[in-house]
Amino acid sequence: MKVKRSAALSFVLVSLAVASSGIVMAATKASDIDGLTEKWISIERQTQKLENEWRESEPALRQRIQLLKAERTQLQSMIDESKAATTDVEAQREALLSEQSELEAQQGGVERALTGVIGQVDSLYSSLPEIIRQTWDKEQAELAADADTSNKLQVTLAKLSSLQQFNSKLLVNETVTRAPDDKDVLVKQFFVGSSYAWFTNADGQYQGAGHVKNGEWQWQFSDNVDSEAVALAVAIFEKKHEPDFVSLPLTLAKGEGE
Repeated sequence: MKVKRSAALSFVLVSLAVASSGIVMAATKASDIDGLTEKWISIERQTQKLENEWRESEPALRQRIQLLKAERTQLQSMIDESKAATTDVEAQREALLSEQSELEAQQGGVERALTGVIGQVDSLYSSLPEIIRQTWDKEQAELAADADTSNKLQVTLAKLSSLQQFNSKLLVNETVTRAPDDKDVLVKQFFVGSSYAWFTNADGQYQGAGHVKNGEWQWQFSDNVDSEAVALAVAIFEKKHEPDFVSLPLTLAKGEGE
């Protein structure tokens, strides 16, 4: 009898334990379901909120995207133009460098040629009358010691221009010269270009001629020169006498030393 009671009691206890376990599990599942439901509802609300916010901000964002795309297109266009401009500038730079090199080479040739011309022009200096040499001295004084090719060329052209003008016309010049008797005499010189000239003083006591001899300009007093003819030529030039024929002696040198 005791054995049967013990077995029955054990069965009852096991049954109570199983029943309690089922109740606990059922309560736990219900609690989990409630929690999950609340999380689901919260997520749905957040999702709805995000969707609403997206709907509200979508037009502005799309407009912003369009603006950014337009700005990107404009920037790309500017980059392309800049590249093209850079290419053009580089091409122009190369062309200028090439032109500069060519000009430098030409300048070297010009400088060598100009040096030769200057030497030839300056070699004429001693064979010119004083009045031309004075003009050339003034031109030369304008040239700095470190003058460039352009300035040297300008001075050389100025010298040649003054000589050309002098040779293209008659000229009378009044000056004081030293006579053979060591007197300073005021004379008038009558030039026919830069190769020949005659002179006389007011009373016709002194007369002579000027010309190139041995590569130098020289004045020589001479009784073979007709002072009246020289004075007449001067008077006609100064419009103090009617035009007339005037005969003046001309000496042609046959060679150096003659």
